[in-house]
Amino acid sequence: MVMQKDFVTITLGVLLITINAFALGVLASCQKMMVQIRLMAINLSCTDLLAGVLLIADTYLPVNISLISCRTLLVFWDMAVVVSYCTTTVLSVDRYISMTFPLRYHALMNKTRIKAMMGLTWVVGFIFHFVRYADEFQTYTVCIPNLYHQGKFARKIDVTVFAASILINVILNIVMFRRIIKISRVSRINPLDQNVRKTMENIRIFTRVLVITGTFLFLYTPVVILNLIISYSDDKKFALSLTGWVSLAGMLCVLNSFANPFLYAWRFRECRYQFLIALCYCSKKRREHYKSMKKKSYITYNISSRDVPEES
Repeated sequence: MVMQKDFVTITLGVLLITINAFALGVLASCQKMMVQIRLMAINLSCTDLLAGVLLIADTYLPVNISLISCRTLLVFWDMAVVVSYCTTTVLSVDRYISMTFPLRYHALMNKTRIKAMMGLTWVVGFIFHFVRYADEFQTYTVCIPNLYHQGKFARKIDVTVFAASILINVILNIVMFRRIIKISRVSRINPLDQNVRKTMENIRIFTRVLVITGTFLFLYTPVVILNLIISYSDDKKFALSLTGWVSLAGMLCVLNSFANPFLYAWRFRECRYQFLIALCYCSKKRREHYKSMKKKSYITYNISSRDVPEES
């Protein structure tokens, strides 16, 4: 994906870097936010910031760059995409574990394991590149790789893995929604119960987390479906006719990188107050007010078995 010098693309890259660097600062300063969510949000911010850097680099680099430079650029592109998919999937799995195994949740998804998983996503992204372009660089000409430069088998592995990731996220989200509906029914039966009220607060946090994965699925699914059709199509003329739509769908992925900081740095209470503290840098009174509010805030979505009474 090497582009011509384009002011719009450069502007998008600068905005992505600025917004996600700010989001990283906000997330790093949130100490009460649940560590699992915070680490995964930081990982997403890093990939979105990397996407901004690559947009700018991609715009300035000439098409006839060296093989090493081209491959290095593509390694980082693939890492950014794969890490986003993996992190979103881990976020969905994390929610599933917290609701299905509430008593063992903190043992299964502790801070050390989450850090290891986030680090592993970058390793997977690096390795995945060499599967994705196993054949393309043997016939290297110019740095404009696309599905037709890949070997047929590698191309199918590529899109099938991404499609499977989307499917896993969809299934897990459906399971989560069913669980939320069940808890909501219990809350109508006994709305004043303290455990039920706590559970309803947790549901509100669930919906905020679902916004992150839901937005990702909504914006990434079109490009995955189109690439899946192209990969398994034997009609090259038809496949070529879809490449323009693939480029358009790819812009939705860039839009997701813009949306992420606002989703997890604004929707969560402590992040919101930290965001306002940074914006009110010139007003000491407002900063102190938001700092006070921030100290009272927290985020958690761990539902224990005591929170939801058994249905008869």
